[in-house]
Amino acid sequence: MRDVLAIRDLYLNVAGKAVLYGLSLAIPAGEIHVIMGRNGSGKSSLLHALVGQIPVASGAVTLDGESLLELPQEVIARKGLFLAFQMPVALPGVTVTQLLRAALQARQEKGKLFNHMQFHDDLEAAMELMGMDPSWANRHVNDGFSGGERKRCEMLQAIMLKPKYVLLDEIDSGLDVDATGIMVNAIRLLQRRGTGILIVTHHSRWLEALNPNGVHLLSDGVILRSGDMELARTIELEGFQAVQ
Repeated sequence: MRDVLAIRDLYLNVAGKAVLYGLSLAIPAGEIHVIMGRNGSGKSSLLHALVGQIPVASGAVTLDGESLLELPQEVIARKGLFLAFQMPVALPGVTVTQLLRAALQARQEKGKLFNHMQFHDDLEAAMELMGMDPSWANRHVNDGFSGGERKRCEMLQAIMLKPKYVLLDEIDSGLDVDATGIMVNAIRLLQRRGTGILIVTHHSRWLEALNPNGVHLLSDGVILRSGDMELARTIELEGFQAVQ
């Protein structure tokens, strides 16, 4: 059976308000899927629910056949689910190197020595891919970073941690043309590794280079329509009303 992040008949309430009504979606390993929808449609809430930050009212979420519901957030992360935040927080006093080393060591098998040399080689290669100067390694995480720099730092973490599935919440916001190209290359790298990728975005043009396997319209708490890049193009040109 192919590995998949599966969401089935998911109901979600946020601050006492119903947000999702029986949403179902599957993201197979190695595929790129995109969710689009109006502001307030529940896109970000869905991602936060998948990593355990918002309790699920009912339904099922499984990662490669194993239920994620009721698991602590850190356990979900160790099992291979990574969320790149829409608005990443700053961690003054914690360098990028310290954060990544600690995260990788936390996932290290007991009794296995941590390879510090390999870690630094991998970090150097990942930072080069993300267009980061080597000095970034000693910067405090997101402290004084621009919006675009924070998004690059989120993707750097995804590359280094090598999760099974990556959730990207408006990873394109705040990026200029060059930075968008760097982000596309990073997502392609994840896909080549076999990572399943779910992208939440309001814009489709930057997705052209990724050619996603599926584009899904979230409306009224459910996936109203699914298609390919043609659906995303229609939304970009004509708005949501044209496809509802």
